Amino acid sequence: MVNLNMENPTIYPGKYLKVLFICMILAFTCFTSAFAADLKDSTVVAMVNGAAITKAELDVMTNRLLPQIFYHGHVSPEKKKKVEKKALESLINEELLFQEAQRQGLKAKKSDVRERLDRIKGKYPSEEAFNEAMKKNNITVAMLKEKIKKTLLVRSIIEKEVKVSLSDKKLSDYFNNNKEKFSVPESVKLRYLWVKFDPSVPDFRKKARAKAEEAYSKIKAGEDFAKVAWSYSDDMSRVKGGDVGFIHRGRMASEVEDAAFSLKVGQVSKIIETDTGYHILKVEDRRPSRQLSLKEVKDKLRRELTGSMQKKRMNELIKRLRAGAKIEYF
Repeated sequence: MVNLNMENPTIYPGKYLKVLFICMILAFTCFTSAFAADLKDSTVVAMVNGAAITKAELDVMTNRLLPQIFYHGHVSPEKKKKVEKKALESLINEELLFQEAQRQGLKAKKSDVRERLDRIKGKYPSEEAFNEAMKKNNITVAMLKEKIKKTLLVRSIIEKEVKVSLSDKKLSDYFNNNKEKFSVPESVKLRYLWVKFDPSVPDFRKKARAKAEEAYSKIKAGEDFAKVAWSYSDDMSRVKGGDVGFIHRGRMASEVEDAAFSLKVGQVSKIIETDTGYHILKVEDRRPSRQLSLKEVKDKLRRELTGSMQKKRMNELIKRLRAGAKIEYF
């Protein structure tokens, strides 16, 4: 389902292929950009139609995937094992793609290989530093070029097999057949004041109620809501005078939302009690729900549908290649 909210868009661009490129060719690119890694372990961990995948390649791929999946904290051996399994499957997939590119007779352009090699060299302060890194890891320029060629061929076969062409007519047909999916929900612009309490501590609740009533009295007496929110609110929006912008249903507690959508512009709610505290609202503007036009959603819709079709074709390609392959694990 394509859900478009123009205040807070939730339609996702077709990034799948870009991410897939990164995952599929990561082992090759890290081979060329992380010479400090120990690439001497030639223990075979899998065979793909007779082509070996080594422990060194798996380790490099795993170490590159770990920080992408786990941003913070210690990674347990169990979690690392799962990432290692994903890394191995990615290596197998890219080997299958490389072999398919060879079967179809695809070639890497010499100019592309040279350009990629120059980019790698450019990461080093000098030609001498580059050569030292090569020597340290027992890598020759010929070996490096082969890895680059492999990377380019994997990219080429993906682009060839997963390429999607989406005409304006197809977009228009999809839009016209699914208009109910393309709308902006009703929204209200709020200023918000929240006084928190711990429901398990009666005294805390009592003090919070007194604080909320004091704030409410000031607002009803004519004091600026923004100034009162700054002084009394426990919500982060206090620094903006309680301004939380436009919201639609599904963003706040139901009791708060019901009050927000029942108020007229300029009105202030009564004190609303929930399990988390006391809330006071002021509605500053309203926007009714509306149907979006094709012109408004066309670019986002194209990216969404293209990404979805690319993902489907990529899955089908990998499934087909795996079905006809001999894969051995060690």
